[in-house]
Amino acid sequence: MPAEARIAKTWKNQKLIVALIFIAGSVPFWWDGAVGYHRKNERYKLWKGYADAGEEGVWRAEAERRGWKQDEWTEHVREHHLQGHLPDLAFPPNKIIEQYVCASLALGLGGVILAYWLTQIRGVLKTDDEAVYTPAGKRVPFGAITGVGKKKWDSKGIAKVRYELDGKRGQFVVDDYKFDAEPARKILAEIEEKLVVGEPQA
Repeated sequence: MPAEARIAKTWKNQKLIVALIFIAGSVPFWWDGAVGYHRKNERYKLWKGYADAGEEGVWRAEAERRGWKQDEWTEHVREHHLQGHLPDLAFPPNKIIEQYVCASLALGLGGVILAYWLTQIRGVLKTDDEAVYTPAGKRVPFGAITGVGKKKWDSKGIAKVRYELDGKRGQFVVDDYKFDAEPARKILAEIEEKLVVGEPQA
């Protein structure tokens, strides 16, 4: 009996959220590289000037006046074990470059996931009386199907359907998490019922 399994809402939402998390996660790195670390360096240089002159009290008054955290740099020095050898900058150029690298990686990975999501969300796995149509839109007659791999079916709900069409071998996946579960299972059951020749199931 013809059936149609569309991409499950849960799968679509999950993949979109993951993509957006990576993309949004790149923003703080961009900000620190372009603005945040430079502003911190300016505050640090001002603090260091007072610290080198032994005028911590003047720094505290200045920090309070500007609404800055008074212990920001004493804590920074302690956390990074910089006592006795204060660097010229709290965040040197290599640290700023690191932020851009992390931002690029996060944005790139998020973009890849988003692009994949866009190529998949309209996918449909369906059958008619004579064939199954893969999510990519390829029509595979039931007679062209040579086997069904179900090693991951019980644990993950994933089955690989193998076929040979026009002398070329191929396969597509039936995934009852990615696709609406009930119609996906019906389609797999129909494929197995009509499997006539080919490789033994595995």
